[in-house]
Amino acid sequence: MSETLRNDVRRLIGEMSPLGSRTAQPTDRLVEDLGYDSLAVIELSLQLESQFSLKPMSQDDATAITTVGDIEELVVSSSTEAAAEIG
Repeated sequence: MSETLRNDVRRLIGEMSPLGSRTAQPTDRLVEDLGYDSLAVIELSLQLESQFSLKPMSQDDATAITTVGDIEELVVSSSTEAAAEIG
């Protein structure tokens, strides 16, 4: 399941890239490689929270995220935590 989740995260990030829709890779940097600016990052975070039922990101989490892989890890770990709370 986590690989499907990672693929969904990459797809969303690639689709929302300010440089135009592209295939995002885990090593892609949001700002340097995909063209995200602060407003685009906020829009992305809101979309991620909505689509993957995430809690709002803390300021510390937000500043630590620089790559697509960072976002994948955050979404997967949040989903794992949520599943553990339910189960």
